[in-house]
Amino acid sequence: MTDESPRTDEEIQRAVVDRVREVQILGSDPVSEQLIEDIDVAEGIVTFTVDFEPVDRVLADRLTDQLRGAGLATDGVAHVRVEAAGADAPETGLPVSGVDSIIAVGSAKGGVGKTTITASLARALAEDGLDVGVFDANVYAPDAPDLLEAAGPVQTSPTGRPMPVEADGIQVVSIELIAEDGPVAWRGAMVHDVVKDLLGNAAWDDRDVLLVDLPPGIGDAVYTIVQQAPLDGGLLVSTPTDEGVRATQRTAALYAANDVSTIGVVPNMVGSADETTAGPFDGTDPSVATDVAESAYDEIDPIPFDPALREPTARSFDEPATDGEAAIDALRETVESFLASDAGPQVPDDAVDLRGLPPETCQRQVVTELGASTDGPVSILMRGEPADLVDVVDESLARDDRSLERTTVDDLGYEGWLVELEPTAAPASEPAT
Repeated sequence: MTDESPRTDEEIQRAVVDRVREVQILGSDPVSEQLIEDIDVAEGIVTFTVDFEPVDRVLADRLTDQLRGAGLATDGVAHVRVEAAGADAPETGLPVSGVDSIIAVGSAKGGVGKTTITASLARALAEDGLDVGVFDANVYAPDAPDLLEAAGPVQTSPTGRPMPVEADGIQVVSIELIAEDGPVAWRGAMVHDVVKDLLGNAAWDDRDVLLVDLPPGIGDAVYTIVQQAPLDGGLLVSTPTDEGVRATQRTAALYAANDVSTIGVVPNMVGSADETTAGPFDGTDPSVATDVAESAYDEIDPIPFDPALREPTARSFDEPATDGEAAIDALRETVESFLASDAGPQVPDDAVDLRGLPPETCQRQVVTELGASTDGPVSILMRGEPADLVDVVDESLARDDRSLERTTVDDLGYEGWLVELEPTAAPASEPAT
């Protein structure tokens, strides 16, 4: 007797992989050629994540059609989607995919506590439920992994992308987790290349926010990130000294020159509020923030000198026990408020991500999605010209005596376009006579 029970997602996935291995491209199959980064199966829907970089547009279209055919030829598969690896990366500048928001933490002055602030803020955001990543951009003295207790080495994905190391839920990438042979004499273009490779190509896994710990000074790493990365905003860290303020002003000017919004200025390592802990500074001049940056999203309370912050992994910022912990928790609130105010249109959870696909492939996938949808509009994330897509969809629907009842297009900036398409209902079929 034949077992007719539904197959599990794992069984379907293995069957799809076997089918894909029968596809011939570039003299081999997509799995062996490492073109397939992921195959996900859920509720009868197979989603292929494909690295299209090694193939031209013609091969990309052919590969997409073959993958769709292999998926649909597998028992238990009702629908197939093809997405591009790194789909949410911007088309120009320094691409960073897999993250919703990127915030730089900087100051041209060394020793002001940028890394401690970054690590503590990362922990506070993670405790509040956000998926957090940390990129340590200091190629000369990388300290973030130690503060976050992240241990390497960094591994690579099947397509050669650096895989972040996970430390208690926080994903971390740093040269410290790669350069196991000790210090490296990075110079000029080498710094640019290593930052671009580690930050731009890292396989960040669906992070709500990525904190970038900038090195001191205004060097190659800082310029590369501030000028080319899709930063949503930047924090400035300064000690309440003339030297600290002057140095941080240079980073503030770099933010402003590259249209990076300043979230606020963090006066760091001041004397504790209750004067029970001696600090390197007696207090903070209230003009520090205005001296550093002409405008900022919000005023940030000083961070007192607190030895507890030397071990951020041992702290609980949602239930602060020290003045330093409470100040970091307040900083977390400011950052989350900035992210909420800076957020664009809300992308639906079920939006189909078609960024990075060739235009013809994207259009065919949208028509397929509309044909498979039976319960309302379809949301699409895409690049290219939305009007061209709408024209193709209109023509396709007209062949079935249908049309678009509603079309909404939102510009997401470097993230592309959010397009919501709601077609009219399919005409009722005539009863058989």
